Amino acid sequence: MKYLLLIVGLLAAASVATYARYESLDPCVWLVHDAARQSGLPPLAEETRMRAAFLVRGITEPDFYDCLDAWWRLRFEGASKVD
Repeated sequence: MKYLLLIVGLLAAASVATYARYESLDPCVWLVHDAARQSGLPPLAEETRMRAAFLVRGITEPDFYDCLDAWWRLRFEGASKVD
């Protein structure tokens, strides 16, 4: 039982920390935020670039998992791997 409480507590702390950093729990927002910081482009320009990258891959409306996958690649492989 105490492990369940520990896991719930860690999940709550991670959610609060994520919301504090990005002001959202949407990975598409995280993706644009981090990509804009890495590239130096304004967030609107970076969002447009990300949408174009998704369109090239045949994704017209990126969902939670598409954005989460792209965000992980951006975080761990660098901005050049997102496109």
